[in-house]
Amino acid sequence: MTIKQVYIFRSGELYLHHDNTLPGEFPLCFADSVIDSWQADIGGEPAALYLLESSVSKQELAAASVSGSALAESSASGSWVRLRALFAREEPEYALLSRNAARALGLLNWHHTTCFCPRCGAALRNSDSEPAKICPACRVVQYPRICPAVIVIVRKEGRILLARHARRNQDVFTCIAGFLEHGESLEECVAREVFEETGLRVRDIRYVSSQSWPFPDQFMCAFTAEWESGDIVPDPEEITEACWFDPSDLPNHPLPGTVAWKLIHGEVQRMERKK
Repeated sequence: MTIKQVYIFRSGELYLHHDNTLPGEFPLCFADSVIDSWQADIGGEPAALYLLESSVSKQELAAASVSGSALAESSASGSWVRLRALFAREEPEYALLSRNAARALGLLNWHHTTCFCPRCGAALRNSDSEPAKICPACRVVQYPRICPAVIVIVRKEGRILLARHARRNQDVFTCIAGFLEHGESLEECVAREVFEETGLRVRDIRYVSSQSWPFPDQFMCAFTAEWESGDIVPDPEEITEACWFDPSDLPNHPLPGTVAWKLIHGEVQRMERKK
């Protein structure tokens, strides 16, 4: 397999040439920092994937993926670009790069953390025919993991519900979100998460859009919902503060490139159209 493109990741950042194209070869200056590598089909082309040692903690990485600024560090041949900043680019030529980078990082994260068979504990080996791992002992096949999650903007009388999370991204107000559980639909998950985290009941739950979020393996499904009943009673284990905000007067919130930003500013645009 002839490698035509190289994806190099570090702390939620992608290494690109100065013209925003992928390198065709792995720069030897990064050789001492590689903690994992793999080869996979990305966008119909064979690609080499490299994961470099992180320069920040997992908590800092998760926070930066939502609210951090793009990294300006560069070298003679290229520079590091934060994936969140790449996802925010609206030019058509960046859409394919963003999609492929999300796939590459998601696969690489899975490859790096999936080393042993969950049934018998034997070391897994890579499949020769598909992006999967096979247990040589019991023949169980492991495929890349995707964790579906919901995120919702709740409306009430022209205002929207935003919250500060207790465990992550504590400096921003964002939408209510959570992982899908076995046995429930996405809409049921929305209703449960809103009630568990804020004590509110919602209705008219409507799907808006979705986003691959490879930090490390989420697939975000975005919704809107209308407040039905209840007063805000935050779950202190999950939520530090939750409030109703006028879309014209927003607090510090996630930056472009996140589906949360799209939901929030979708409401801003909706209110402006009503004027």
